[in-house]
Amino acid sequence: MENVNNVTELKSIGDLQGKNAVLLFGKTRAGKSTFINDAYKEKVVKSTKRLTADTDDISYANKPIRVDDRDIFLVDTIGLGGSGKDHDRLSFTWKWLGIFRPGSDKDRKTALEPTVKGILYFIDITDNAMNEDNIRNLETFKALVGKDVLESVVFVTTKWATSAEPMTRKRLENNFVGWGEKIRQDFPGALILRLDDITGRIDEEDLNKLPSAERSEKGQEYHYNAMRVLRILLTKTATQPILVQKEMRNDPLLLKALKTTTLGKTTLRHLLEDLERAARANSKTGAVASFIFATIRKWAGL
Repeated sequence: MENVNNVTELKSIGDLQGKNAVLLFGKTRAGKSTFINDAYKEKVVKSTKRLTADTDDISYANKPIRVDDRDIFLVDTIGLGGSGKDHDRLSFTWKWLGIFRPGSDKDRKTALEPTVKGILYFIDITDNAMNEDNIRNLETFKALVGKDVLESVVFVTTKWATSAEPMTRKRLENNFVGWGEKIRQDFPGALILRLDDITGRIDEEDLNKLPSAERSEKGQEYHYNAMRVLRILLTKTATQPILVQKEMRNDPLLLKALKTTTLGKTTLRHLLEDLERAARANSKTGAVASFIFATIRKWAGL
């Protein structure tokens, strides 16, 4: 875990019981960790320029951030699939099923409370909405949060300032239209916003080269952008638990949850599709692989 004095690994949703939690999702380098640092105006978590992920744990900032009259705990998550070979959807799913697993019989009998008050999903606007990784990530995300909390979901587009060239700008705007259409179709009630479209953003290395006063001014702009998103998100906080929390209440065993929860079944379906594709490319193993896939599908009820 990074910056152990600033963050704590989230091992159970009970760790945040009675607190206002906001979950941050998205692929690696989409801007989740940077957003947290901007909101706090200090380096709470490490952000990365690498294609593989630096965020190894699902963790939350120890110190809440004050948004108007509320104390909010921001939860930084590992990158979704397509972020790099180290964070596949199966490990992502396994971690979240474990976090929402009831700790005891008493937990399963008590009334469910919506610990998660809002969800942010970060999108690198240079990324095409219609590629397979992004479609699968959205399916995984929807399987985790469900349909009852969509008004408490905000999709945040980042990386608008990567280029000012007209043709590049047009491509980014087309991407925004594509993401918007996909989100309105699959996540009715959710919002899609532009994080840094107006103020722009420069790399951290370039930011550190600026004179102190200019660097401070930029930091304040980034902080304002982050707080604006949080205020919009908190206008409609979730009044129900997210789907995975409801479903894990019924099946607290992790292996069983892979075939009984919507998140688990979605992840298994993606995994089987990948394995079947690989098997088709190798005719020697095709028959054996088909038998294995049929067995897994029958076990999972897919």
